[in-house]
Amino acid sequence: MGDTGGDIVSRLASSSGPSMVIEELGYGCTASKEYMKEVVGLMPAMDERELARLVGVLARTHSSLDVAKCGQTLASLAAAVGIAAPSQTATSWNYENAVDALREASPKLNWSNAMAQLDHEGFGVPDGRAFEAIARMFSRAVKDKEPFPVSAVAGGSAWRNAPLGQLEFLYHAIVAAPEMFPWAFSRRKIAPVEGLAPGSSPTGTPNQCWLSVDLYLTLAALAQSGAGDLGAKVRGVFEMPARGCPEIIAVGAAAAMAEDPTRAPFLAEVCAAVLPPYLVSPGHPSAPVVLHRVWASGPNGQECVARAMAETHAREGAAHVPRMLDVCQDLKALSAVLDRAPHAFAVELAALAARREYLNLEKWLQERCAASGAQFVGTCIRFLRMRATGADESPGAPKLAVETAAVFFKVLQAGAGGVAPGAQ
Repeated sequence: MGDTGGDIVSRLASSSGPSMVIEELGYGCTASKEYMKEVVGLMPAMDERELARLVGVLARTHSSLDVAKCGQTLASLAAAVGIAAPSQTATSWNYENAVDALREASPKLNWSNAMAQLDHEGFGVPDGRAFEAIARMFSRAVKDKEPFPVSAVAGGSAWRNAPLGQLEFLYHAIVAAPEMFPWAFSRRKIAPVEGLAPGSSPTGTPNQCWLSVDLYLTLAALAQSGAGDLGAKVRGVFEMPARGCPEIIAVGAAAAMAEDPTRAPFLAEVCAAVLPPYLVSPGHPSAPVVLHRVWASGPNGQECVARAMAETHAREGAAHVPRMLDVCQDLKALSAVLDRAPHAFAVELAALAARREYLNLEKWLQERCAASGAQFVGTCIRFLRMRATGADESPGAPKLAVETAAVFFKVLQAGAGGVAPGAQ
């Protein structure tokens, strides 16, 4: 048996969950502003926390309620308080009536502060209509006089109570029109990436979401939170922009890591994944500005460049080493890349750098052998053996000069006494 009208009045008047009761009453509550005010008047004074819960309920249930069941509940309430029951024909909330009634009933409520309270259990944004409902309710409440508070949902951290709801909101905000969600008002942003290839936007998307450092940090926080499968879901969010505006993603992720290095475990993966085209394509018109901005962002950005080079070498062999050496020279980064590179890539890069007289190979080999021992020596021997036999040599790989090979043999023979038997 359902609640009586008196039960419903008691629950509305309680301090626990009146927004849930409004969900049970259904769309008829907002048939008119006056009727919504009658219902709100039965509730205790609303604070911003409860307002956020109500906004979440109204958005999430935009068209999913059982109209007949809700109509019976609303009729019971109307009879109990002596007001006329509204029409039972509504199949969705009238958000304008709801907002106007709430503003008149509680004029001192700060809607921006309420949006910062959306992190509550049960909050979710199942589709675009739910997202638009939240954005439009806020816009009407503030009479378009202030932008939606971006930091309420993308402040650089993951929500504690509703991380999936936060990600759902961001998913829709990322593809929203600029007038629907104001990414341009993010607290921390990168400058537009000017000087890209023709046809590439310096802002990435019209709404400028990928210029928002706060967005990268928030997504990284969600991915690193360990909650459910959020990591995989966040990676999915980056798939489209990685194809559509990879230049902005590279620069934005690097800037975000510089802002908060604790987010580097995830953002380094994002950044390194979009860098290979700029590392392997001679004359790529976007490469200079992208690589310089990523490298200049700091140690984590530099690590991403070195990582992308090493992964490209491991995947495609030595064919792109000449181009990557050119990049190192342009960035004045040869020493830093060699320090970060795994042995196999470091040996290839150092050999070519020595041939071009960019590197004192003998000194570098001695220092690397001293630091890494038998493992590095073994890599050098395998490199020399493959080049001597032509085995597993990538098409287009740089040739090994006789003079360069001689330096390898000199250093290896000098240190042969310390080489493990298996490495010889």
